[in-house]
Amino acid sequence: MIGIDTNVLARAILEDDPVWTPIAQTFLTQRLSAAEPGYVNQVTLVELVWTLRKTGKLGRAQLARVIAGLLAAENIVVERAELVARALRSYEIGGAGFADYLIAELNLAAGVTTTVTIDGKAANSPLFTPLS
Repeated sequence: MIGIDTNVLARAILEDDPVWTPIAQTFLTQRLSAAEPGYVNQVTLVELVWTLRKTGKLGRAQLARVIAGLLAAENIVVERAELVARALRSYEIGGAGFADYLIAELNLAAGVTTTVTIDGKAANSPLFTPLS
């Protein structure tokens, strides 16, 4: 496996750099394979979503499609993919950020009973308990 940095994914997705975009896209499509996949860890994934959202070019539905695409790609391995998939489902129907839902799923997998939050959007999810 080959670890992939956030910037490689962002340049390939955003197509915003005339030099790095084609290099990143070629790397992802031609260098990686099912036999030698790219590895996307959770920090990279959360940073990618934050970066893509911050540009203002991708809305919530498009961000969800990016995450789903990474999960479905044969040449990409996403760290703790099952937890990422559950967080994605919550993100698609809820109002909180993707990172919030991933935090809650990671916490549940670690055996916590709930995740407390002061984030109003996250507090509306059964995955969280509002801090009071």
